[in-house]
Amino acid sequence: MRHVFVLLLTAIGLLVAAAPGLALKPNTREGWVVGVAYGPGRAQIRGSDSLNTGWLEGPAQSIRIGRMFGPQLKVGFEHQAMLREQGFKDLKIRAGMQLEAIGVTAFMARPGSAWSGLYVTAGGGYAHCRLTFLEPLAPGESAIGDTYEAVFKQDEFGWGGFGGMGYDLQISRSLAASAMLSYNYLGIGGNLFDTVQFVPLVASLNWSF
Repeated sequence: MRHVFVLLLTAIGLLVAAAPGLALKPNTREGWVVGVAYGPGRAQIRGSDSLNTGWLEGPAQSIRIGRMFGPQLKVGFEHQAMLREQGFKDLKIRAGMQLEAIGVTAFMARPGSAWSGLYVTAGGGYAHCRLTFLEPLAPGESAIGDTYEAVFKQDEFGWGGFGGMGYDLQISRSLAASAMLSYNYLGIGGNLFDTVQFVPLVASLNWSF
């Protein structure tokens, strides 16, 4: 997982460093934009004694749906999530965390500029965390071929916010690729989860229409 972090950070650095040479297709930045992203993340959980953790690694995902208001401002929906799964004796423990937010994205330069793809983003909204314990099933015990079954599941809810930055590279008039690093803070205040921090570093494809 650390190697993936290094590769994605390197990719962001190369995109920014090569920005003057990448301004071949001006970003139209108009209408609606939908993006789907995946990558590694790190999370720290504060809660009950058993859930006080250091920084844990796991996969992260992001979905962004926004509307451009001029060439440098986008407002829309942001879904950011991360999952941590690990074994404990015979159990599999899964901790999921996600933020459903209203976000604002500001591009740092006008279309056509060498730095037109650089942006900052921030927002806040509804937070959801889930802790699940799964037990292994004996061979043939599941009619649909599952190897584990959930024996405990608890959901807790709260509020959170995020901030981040990234670089958007135009591929065609309606398609762009980007890399984004963000920081998410969730205030849950539940019996299991009190606060959660997670930091996704994701690569995405974005469609505009």
